[in-house]
Amino acid sequence: MPLLSKKLTSTRAVEKTLTLSDEFYRYCEFSSASLEGGNFDGVFVSCSFKDIEWYSGLFNTAILVDCKFENCTFLGTSFSGCRIVNCNFKNCRFLQDNLNAFCLASQTSLYHCQSENCEGFNELFEK
Repeated sequence: MPLLSKKLTSTRAVEKTLTLSDEFYRYCEFSSASLEGGNFDGVFVSCSFKDIEWYSGLFNTAILVDCKFENCTFLGTSFSGCRIVNCNFKNCRFLQDNLNAFCLASQTSLYHCQSENCEGFNELFEK
């Protein structure tokens, strides 16, 4: 069942919602969360992510269209097999986790995305 226009603003609410497998999200707002692990493999359309820290998250095979990421930190997060279309990343960081694992984006396709003041974005997605 699709989740439409939900506003989730705590670690518990964001984590509980995002861990639903193969879910469809549209016009949802996710903010103010610190997440460890988790598999986020849904479809996200016109969603926003703000002030979220992902530690070793798995976005494997997720589809993200017209989404906005602002002030997000990705530590050792995997985006393998994702399709990321017309998304904006602002003040985001793509860093190693505490075990020195890098973020991954193998077999990921980025189309018409923009990044502004991001650390590690170009190194991750423009290989």
